[in-house]
Amino acid sequence: MSKKVTIRDIAREAGVSIATVSYVLNNREDQSISEATRQKILQVVNLYQYRINFTARCISSGRTNIVTLFADDDRFALNKAETMLLTERLQRTLAEKGYSLQLAFGKEAKRFSSSDAIVCYNLDSAFFRELGEMNFCPLLALDTVIPDNDLFYQIYTDYGKVKTVADKIFGENGYKTVSRRPNSKPLQDYLLATFGDVIFAEKYDFANSLAGCNAVVLGEMLGDYCKRFAKDVLVIDTVNPEKLAKLWECIDVAVNRKEAIEHDIRI
Repeated sequence: MSKKVTIRDIAREAGVSIATVSYVLNNREDQSISEATRQKILQVVNLYQYRINFTARCISSGRTNIVTLFADDDRFALNKAETMLLTERLQRTLAEKGYSLQLAFGKEAKRFSSSDAIVCYNLDSAFFRELGEMNFCPLLALDTVIPDNDLFYQIYTDYGKVKTVADKIFGENGYKTVSRRPNSKPLQDYLLATFGDVIFAEKYDFANSLAGCNAVVLGEMLGDYCKRFAKDVLVIDTVNPEKLAKLWECIDVAVNRKEAIEHDIRI
């Protein structure tokens, strides 16, 4: 049986201290380590097929570097496609920060003991709070609005800004608005109060009412479909880089207990 490779072996072969190897393997950003040194350590790690003891690392750091995305299990294919688009982009965003994404769907609250934070996407406030009672890591609301919120970060689309842009392009009342139906009642009320004439995409026949009309569509996947029917379409990317960057900022603040920023964020 071959000798088990240790972190001390990695440090010796790379010509660095054990602490430096530990910093690199744990993605520590508070240490000044050159890119050349980091690459050399990783090359030695790969050469010896060294495997980090995940459980031990979590115990020592108190972190798992895992974020859970809990989303409503919408059965309508176009809405599910929007969720998958979010998943793909959020996974890339987190990977750049050294985090992994864990997915959860459904209407049953669960405990996620291995998560540093939970992002709740398109959930109603009652379910959000139920998740909060079962989990002790930070919860963040994405496209979900929690009434009287002063504890949780909530990031959602600024419908007022969208309407301003749409009015300039099509004229006031010169278009119909298409959106998935928000599970968050306050968010749905905000959407209806802003636009008035809203078509909720829940079955494919919703598009029949777009014939000959201009449309403002909230979501890229929905927008691509609506282009087949409407006269002209303004597509609003609801999982745009700015929103994901702000979501990451909120995750970072919450997980690392940094000074709080604005809790109610419209983008």
